[in-house]
Amino acid sequence: MNDHTQTNGRDDGPTNGVAKDSAQQCGGPKFSAKPDDVRPKPKRFYQDVRVKALDDGFVVLLDERVVKTPLKADLLLRSERLAEAIAGEWAGQQEEIELEGMILTKLANTAIDRVAPRRDVILDEISGFSEADLVCYRAEEPASLVEREDRVWAPYLDWLQGEHGVSLKTTSGIVHAAQEPDDLLKIRGLFSPFDDFALTAGHNLITLTGSCVLALGLLYNRAAADEIWQAAHVDEDFQIERWGEDLEAKRRRELRGEEFLKTYDFYRLSVD
Repeated sequence: MNDHTQTNGRDDGPTNGVAKDSAQQCGGPKFSAKPDDVRPKPKRFYQDVRVKALDDGFVVLLDERVVKTPLKADLLLRSERLAEAIAGEWAGQQEEIELEGMILTKLANTAIDRVAPRRDVILDEISGFSEADLVCYRAEEPASLVEREDRVWAPYLDWLQGEHGVSLKTTSGIVHAAQEPDDLLKIRGLFSPFDDFALTAGHNLITLTGSCVLALGLLYNRAAADEIWQAAHVDEDFQIERWGEDLEAKRRRELRGEEFLKTYDFYRLSVD
């Protein structure tokens, strides 16, 4: 997988399937970690890694050569802390370069190559994704799951309405709930102040959680990362409690969880 491979996002999704289908149609600059990549790994071709300050930002040097994006642009970073963290990814490679684990580098590549030239498209995708947000599509049964979804998700919707004036409708089963255009514009407006790097992080958080609402809850400090990640898996955890856990699904979730935390780190480093 190259730095900009587009994937279907979460593959476990809600039990009713509506928000899951929307995630699979959201074609933005996202990627998700894979448990198995059988392609040959590139060999480490450099010795020294350092960060260099320029007039307009920071670059990472590998043996004095500037790291480039897949589209051959300089990997120019505004944040020194982010540059140092990305340099750490390159410095930490051994004889073979584990590209799949270099999430900060991949997100920075995406911000420069994919998001910067098409910000309006990305913002439109985000607002459109809110039409089938995970937390708006509830199970019809059993009652215990219905109660759990409402207990966990309703506070985020209440917060979004109270703090930002966004009133998203909820529904049960597979019945589509059309959201008001004004509310979708407000969702767009909450992401539009982000620079290209923060917007990239926001888009990937939406993909990983299946929810604009939960992503906003994290980015706007409504809840901590672990709480948001748990809220994104209410349905899945309910099924695990009833039927047990599949080892392959567990590994996929662990990989997504690592990417989720790294993406949030990328956001925090990019805005500092």
